[in-house]
Amino acid sequence: MTSSDTPPAGSLVRAEIDAAALRANAAALAADIGPARLKCVVKANAYGHGVDLVAPILHAAGHREFCVATLDEAMSLRRLLGEDATIMAWLYGPQTDLDAPLDAGIELGVSTAGALDRILAAAARTGVPARIHLKIDSGLGRNGLAPDDVATVLATLKECAGEERPRVIVAGIMSHFAVADEPERPETAQQQEVFETARRELTALLDSAGGRLGEADDLDVHIANSPAALTLRPVPGTSARVGLALYGLSPLADAQPEDLGLVPVMRLVSEVVNLKDIPAGHGASYGLTYTAEADTRFALVPGGYGDGLPRSASNRAEVSIRGQRFPIVGRIAMDQFIVDVGDTEVAIGDEVVLFGPGGPSATDWADWAETINYEIVTRISARVDRIAVNAEATGGAAATGSVPETEQPTAGAA
Repeated sequence: MTSSDTPPAGSLVRAEIDAAALRANAAALAADIGPARLKCVVKANAYGHGVDLVAPILHAAGHREFCVATLDEAMSLRRLLGEDATIMAWLYGPQTDLDAPLDAGIELGVSTAGALDRILAAAARTGVPARIHLKIDSGLGRNGLAPDDVATVLATLKECAGEERPRVIVAGIMSHFAVADEPERPETAQQQEVFETARRELTALLDSAGGRLGEADDLDVHIANSPAALTLRPVPGTSARVGLALYGLSPLADAQPEDLGLVPVMRLVSEVVNLKDIPAGHGASYGLTYTAEADTRFALVPGGYGDGLPRSASNRAEVSIRGQRFPIVGRIAMDQFIVDVGDTEVAIGDEVVLFGPGGPSATDWADWAETINYEIVTRISARVDRIAVNAEATGGAAATGSVPETEQPTAGAA
């Protein structure tokens, strides 16, 4: 497949987002984790895949529960999806405006006693009862309520229950596993015990409040991330917040996506824009960290760390051209890199698959860069066009790993 087969886009580097694969992954995950519900995590521009493409695809497929990290993300998602979606966010600071999110119906995580105080103040100003999820630090050590904080927050909520018009509804309780990607680790069970203690205390409070703060039977309980959703049975809680697996990538060191019934959603492609004969002894790119051992040919490919490719993968990474792997030689620059294609038949205009079906995987790039596949996809920059493919196809086309027809070009998503 050459660039002539693809409608021109604003960037020579394109991220093809397979709508059929996304739908199939979401459907498979929702079925596997049942009776827990699927919460679609679309933070960080849908893990780099383009939230403006991903969220509407999932919404059109019937998914209604979405999670993001920041309130800016939540507000953008509300504008994108309209009112027919439940959206929650949990990462904000002491100066963050909470009035607008409450007006927009955003559900808020509560990680500190002070955060609850600020939410209650915003609810008083807006007249909109806040829907909150208590976020418990069950052992990860990041954001969340420690045991003493839980007691303080429950005491505040008990006071709210006595108000003529309570300013808050407790919609859920949440936490986050630290090592669920290593199923043999005992800490996961320990975290569940801490979380369950907090859940029982909250449930007792809701029962004693007689429904004025929400019904205990309706409490949304969620602690499972992608690794837990794939490894724990039954999946703990009433729902699971699934991110990486939704995009067809494995969070488990010993499992490939196909082992988990998943299909990678992103295919990152570029094209050959220059070819030149190189004599033995010639160097490649900044610092001349690579020298050709014999006469060869260099192919120049747009794409660099300005597009999100990790510079640390220089002289390690590979790409695919015409179905064959070739090494990236020399340092990856801001906008371009060099591939040593030797005497193989390669032409200007040939498609170059950086990762995804038909090329290396995002996990391959993670290994070359000594990082994780989460980082590889989320770091793809805004100047890379996200283009939906298989927008009307069934899951079958994506499952075969075939190269899709291209539809719906969009400018680089924010």
